[in-house]
Amino acid sequence: MPTAIQSDPSVQKLPRSALRHRPIQSETSKQEVPILTPRASQAESQREPHMHTTAIPVATTLPRKRLSRKQGEMRGVGLIYLVLGMLITMLLLWIGQSIWNWGNTFADDLHYGRPRTTHVDQFVGHETEKIPSHFVAMNLNGQIYVLEIPGGNVSISHLLIGPHLIGPNADLTPVSLSFPGDPHHPDLLITIDNIQMRFRNTGNSYVPTP
Repeated sequence: MPTAIQSDPSVQKLPRSALRHRPIQSETSKQEVPILTPRASQAESQREPHMHTTAIPVATTLPRKRLSRKQGEMRGVGLIYLVLGMLITMLLLWIGQSIWNWGNTFADDLHYGRPRTTHVDQFVGHETEKIPSHFVAMNLNGQIYVLEIPGGNVSISHLLIGPHLIGPNADLTPVSLSFPGDPHHPDLLITIDNIQMRFRNTGNSYVPTP
């Protein structure tokens, strides 16, 4: 049979206010760990550099490569045009010089003939009559000769030997005569290009000056 439990009078019951209440934590709350998630502003700020770094090279490097290739092609074409221009200029200069030389030679052929011959009439004091002396200057294969025919007396003609020319087309160079000095007995000056030779007048003939 059941026995009744008698209470011990020595044990006093404590009031409820004296007991400390502790929060009851569930097992699930003890195991949960707080997860830190970045804010939206921080996530956007971290993603922006990656977006710029991936977009800038695609937008900037490709046009530069294309521009550099086009620039190289343009420079190559420019060099080709420059070389062709120089060659054409040299060719035109050569053609122009050839035409100029041919024109001068043709004019000299009409004026001096071949061989180059120059005729001059001049009073030099060697005449026996009132007829000027006649001078004929000739370029025979580069050698210059001057024939003096005194006026009124052909029998006392004199042949003067001038300089000898060396070089290409030396036989095509014309000869010019001038008579400087005393107007009654002038000297004879032979000029061929930049070469000059002077003959002194002795009164009845010409002799080369030393």
